[in-house]
Amino acid sequence: MAETKWIYLFDRNNGNRLLYATVLEDGQEMPDSATTVVCPDGLYDPYFDEQAQTWKGITKEEWEAKLPQHPAEPTDQQKHDAQTQIQLAQLMQQNKEQATLNAQLTIDIATLKKQVAGDTKVAQ
Repeated sequence: MAETKWIYLFDRNNGNRLLYATVLEDGQEMPDSATTVVCPDGLYDPYFDEQAQTWKGITKEEWEAKLPQHPAEPTDQQKHDAQTQIQLAQLMQQNKEQATLNAQLTIDIATLKKQVAGDTKVAQ
């Protein structure tokens, strides 16, 4: 049975940032920019320190602090789309109300026709 081991590839052109982990099959040559040192969980923006032979990174809090702090402003198209959705919802509600009104009017007309027909028979 072939022996396999996990390796962690890093990008030397980008500060030795972790690219991905993969399995190295028995007999395959390990790439120059890879290590068998396991990248620990909980690191953000992990990079491999070749001299110390360890993975380093930043905490979640440090990573979050690097993110843009201003809320994203919706584009004109997104604003337009949102307004269109509101109008559509209003029209659908009006349509439902109109259908209910039409159904009630149909019942009222049928009731009146019965009354008129009954009054006509009594009058004869």
